[in-house]
Amino acid sequence: MGTTSGRWWWTLTGITLIVWALQISTGVSTLAWVSVFVVAFAALGLLTVVASLSRLRVSVAGSSGGVMRWWQASGRSMFAAIAPWVIAIAIVLAFVIWSFLQVRGDPSYSTDEVAFDQYAATLALHGSNPYTHSMEPAFAAYHLSPNGATFRLDGSTVTSLSYPALSFELYLPFLALGWTTQTAVALNVVSWAVAILLLFGMLPRHIRASALVLGSLSTFIGYAVGGITDALYVPFLLGAAYYLDRSLSQRGRASWISPVLFGVAMAIKQTPWLILPFVLIAVAGESRIRHGRWGFDAAARYLAIALGVFALPNLPYAVAAPRQWFDGVMTPFLSHTVPAGQGLIGLSLFVHIGGGSLFAYSLATLVVLVALAAVYAASYPLLSAWTFVIPSLALFFAARSFGSYLVMLTPIGFLAAARHFGSWDEDGPSQPAPTIKVWRSWPVVALASMLAVTAVVAFALTSTPPLDVTISSIRTTGQLATVERIGVTVRNQSDRPLTPAFTVETAGVISAFWRVLNRETPVQPGHVGHYTLLSPNVAAQPAVSGGFSVTAFTSGPDTVSSSDVFLPSTWHVALVPDAVSRPVPVGAPVTIRAEILDTLNRRVDVSQVPIYLGQVIYDQHGLINSSAVINGSVAGHTPVSAITNSKGVATFVIRGTQLANDPVYFEANLVNFSQFYPYGYSDILLIRIGSSS
Repeated sequence: MGTTSGRWWWTLTGITLIVWALQISTGVSTLAWVSVFVVAFAALGLLTVVASLSRLRVSVAGSSGGVMRWWQASGRSMFAAIAPWVIAIAIVLAFVIWSFLQVRGDPSYSTDEVAFDQYAATLALHGSNPYTHSMEPAFAAYHLSPNGATFRLDGSTVTSLSYPALSFELYLPFLALGWTTQTAVALNVVSWAVAILLLFGMLPRHIRASALVLGSLSTFIGYAVGGITDALYVPFLLGAAYYLDRSLSQRGRASWISPVLFGVAMAIKQTPWLILPFVLIAVAGESRIRHGRWGFDAAARYLAIALGVFALPNLPYAVAAPRQWFDGVMTPFLSHTVPAGQGLIGLSLFVHIGGGSLFAYSLATLVVLVALAAVYAASYPLLSAWTFVIPSLALFFAARSFGSYLVMLTPIGFLAAARHFGSWDEDGPSQPAPTIKVWRSWPVVALASMLAVTAVVAFALTSTPPLDVTISSIRTTGQLATVERIGVTVRNQSDRPLTPAFTVETAGVISAFWRVLNRETPVQPGHVGHYTLLSPNVAAQPAVSGGFSVTAFTSGPDTVSSSDVFLPSTWHVALVPDAVSRPVPVGAPVTIRAEILDTLNRRVDVSQVPIYLGQVIYDQHGLINSSAVINGSVAGHTPVSAITNSKGVATFVIRGTQLANDPVYFEANLVNFSQFYPYGYSDILLIRIGSSS
């Protein structure tokens, strides 16, 4: 912890460890042993912060004590070597415990990729080719939410294995040993834990603590435990990046390490495929710098080794069923799946900018990737520090640009950049940087590439959505406070008949496709179609308390059109007081004020608005009708309405009519009088009718 930047990174690491202690403390109520780790991690985190901020120097003049001499001679260096790894292991252990608590709280698989991979491994273990079988049984086997599926533009579900063979073969040893419970999530978690430790060990000493902070970011740990299998290839790409320089400068077995590890990563998932062209350019370009000519032979050698390793686990399935294998591994590119993600496509999905051609986004991704490769090659080695992270820039323009595509390569890019600037200390280069000789015409290549990218992005964003989608009505589930039926009006603004398939978007997430109640007929150009949409499952139903929009997809041409955001409610009700802690004698009045509040909990001064107050008893055997009197109504009558005054407040007087073992629960709500759905439910107020003593 001796350098300035190192001290700050270790300070952040100590804070990170304290945060981990806070995060896992939520499990102490169900697992008492967790509290031991909470205390240990918090204490170690505080010690790390204190140590990183101190500059303690110990010297004892004339000391002849054996212990002190040992400490000065070797103890301090030993402590400096061991302590960082103790902290690193503590961070990883905290992550593993937190992951266990997450799985224990919700053991269902969250994504189809982990479910498919484990089911495919089960098939392979029993001698079946997963690429020739439907993965549909995985949904039930691993309790996958219907919204966790991958959908095509026509509303159908992808049920074929969509990844290279090593994505599921990694599971085989564990399944063969009889470990079948949460195998996929456990491998994800272990892979990310290994990645954190590898990055920690591979980074220069003065910044290696950054690996612990980076690896603990909520996005990465959420992906690891949430079923995003990118964590499986990250350790192998880290190794490939770390040993890449040996492929550039050496021959023999040492030069095989990087391409072998890269081939393994390629055999797990498709994302590393996009990095390969840049690695090959780096290998060839490094030869040009050192020997004055492009090393195409070295690049071909790297490519041959990587492809050979990729082929080893895939070859048996590719030979047995070549078409099914090819269709499977190419599914992410060729299956016309629905657009989604946090990249440029968000403008079409949520802001109605573009969407008339999803092909334009695919074209933009390809053009950006080729343009980046051209600029990278022409300016090499100017951008060599970006080698492993450049594909994330291209994936930003894809129709499916999930956050995992945008961030999972950053740890590898961070390591590659650190290796590239390996001679730097915390204050800058420790020696003069070598002169970089680049092709003098590379600015022309960069300009041409920028113009090509601008043109294709403009094409994607100016392609008008073909459908004008309007939400005309909704039907809710009442106290469940979700929307289960939606009326939609669609105007076809294109020059061809279109048959849309519909989903609902809420909080940036697209649900499973909704069923069309009336007959699905094409909407002719210039005509209007009216559709009634039924929710396919509870998970697909948007909450009444939040906004949502309806998204319409068409296939052939591939397009997306969205409605404006529909807000079922902007008001809600609050009950004052929000708790009645003492039992209320029979017949004694309890006055409750129901206030209308806006989304920021500011009271809305609106009069003559009816507020409805309902009552019920929640017994362990079911619901029981209660017998309280509200505003002088008949005993047990529910709901009872009251009109707001000029301050937006309605008053209810409640009297209990009989002693009861169970408390009475009261809840207030508003009603939309144009479409007659309830909304704006208050928190539930408990009143216990009994003796005051």
